[in-house]
Amino acid sequence: MKQGIKAASLLWVLAWLFTVALVGYGQGESDQGTQGGERLLLVDETKTFSSTMRVGALAGILRKTGMVNVSIELVDVESSYEDPLNDIALAEEPYDIILIIPKGIDDGTVGQIWLVTRFFEETSPEYAGLMALSGIIDQVFQGVAEAIDVSEDLFPGFFAALYLKQGWLR
Repeated sequence: MKQGIKAASLLWVLAWLFTVALVGYGQGESDQGTQGGERLLLVDETKTFSSTMRVGALAGILRKTGMVNVSIELVDVESSYEDPLNDIALAEEPYDIILIIPKGIDDGTVGQIWLVTRFFEETSPEYAGLMALSGIIDQVFQGVAEAIDVSEDLFPGFFAALYLKQGWLR
């Protein structure tokens, strides 16, 4: 009986995530200039159904909140630690935030989602917005991964330095 309830609950959650994901992805992979002022590039390295549903749900939620203008790049990488934008044409306008969802989330080798930005002081409005975004990501990926920014880990900082130099980030 308990397994039947767990299975029904899991199916309901998956159906909800699938619906939200369809709404998120259904609005296009590049939906710039339609909402808030901050530009966010969501870089999805994942390949599993579960991760795809979470990424789609996240994109849909971010679009609905209007916090950021969301663009999505689906990339194929060998390792979570390589530059996912290496073979992608540079955007016409730089982004304020690059959100990297590493492929290691699929197999549990990476438990972080990297929020790549310039460094912001904790008292700045940009930092408050980044923390709100981090909270949304943590809710969507609860139990799988947590959002980490440039003040918390070296990988977002490394990518920030690289993308600032390349012109991906402003």
